[in-house]
Amino acid sequence: MQVTVVRLDRDEVFVKTLELSEGTTLQQAVQEAGWTVGNNQKLALWNVLTDPQTKISEGDRIEILPALTVDPMTARRLREEKNQKPENVLIHGRNGGKHRLL
Repeated sequence: MQVTVVRLDRDEVFVKTLELSEGTTLQQAVQEAGWTVGNNQKLALWNVLTDPQTKISEGDRIEILPALTVDPMTARRLREEKNQKPENVLIHGRNGGKHRLL
């Protein structure tokens, strides 16, 4: 079966397509790609965090995700604070929408 293994780094995305046998786990697929999972990294299957011992199937996309640098709620709060500054009047979306003029 054919699967894709993707490693996301801070600046780059590395992609490898592998031909593996049935019954292969996520961890084995990553090893076949020649990569390892670090302490701060997570394994995901189609962008859903998954146990490394999960069996993969034909056409799966296995992702090695980096650790978060900022809590998502903190990032959202910081974006909102930036958008509320008076000098950003023209970039506010209509009724808080994501569409921007600039």
